[in-house]
Amino acid sequence: MVDYRSILVERMEYKDSILYLYCKTFYKVVGDGEYNKYDYRLYHKKVLKFKNVKRFEYYSSDEVYYHFLNELEDLRAELEIPYFYKIFNRSKKRNKLFISGMGYFDNFIVIEFKDDEKEKIVIDEKEKYLEIKKELLKILQSKKEKFEKNNIKMKVIEEKEDSYIINLEKEKRIATLSLRMPNSTRYYYIHYKQDFHRYDWYDEEYYTVSEIAEQLNIILDRF
Repeated sequence: MVDYRSILVERMEYKDSILYLYCKTFYKVVGDGEYNKYDYRLYHKKVLKFKNVKRFEYYSSDEVYYHFLNELEDLRAELEIPYFYKIFNRSKKRNKLFISGMGYFDNFIVIEFKDDEKEKIVIDEKEKYLEIKKELLKILQSKKEKFEKNNIKMKVIEEKEDSYIINLEKEKRIATLSLRMPNSTRYYYIHYKQDFHRYDWYDEEYYTVSEIAEQLNIILDRF
């Protein structure tokens, strides 16, 4: 059974009633003790997406019982369990999800969902790709006058359902900016290469949409 020691939440992002949790998930079991069950050098990066979130709270383990003693007692009774061994524990009564990493990683997150809608938990790479593309198109539109003023030519060289690639040219300077659905571990969504200046930038799976948009702004300003 996957337990609370197998997940580490590194960062969170909340936007438009959607909560993104950027996590490390550990999978190789090497022992059976409290602190040595998993090999913490081996992990996958995951983005958990929770829709229809009303509010959420993050606590360390020493704060949990001070704030949630009564709720946790009710939850144990509701689920008919003596202890919390699993990562995710859902209370239908309170319409909340309790995410427990109270052992090795000291994570405890409480997510409350809107009453009129059921929550959905997904790892949706395609939806994140479309959000990044939307941000990229807004950035390119905002820089249109600047490109024209500086004699920078922008050309879309590929636009498909799962990819969007542009070239930027100014005299002998050439750069290629690629947005693709993930198919490589070297870069995840964005690959930028400026040939003559040898400037490469690679994103990672756990980067948030806003972090990638910020980096895209920096990249396009450098050209």
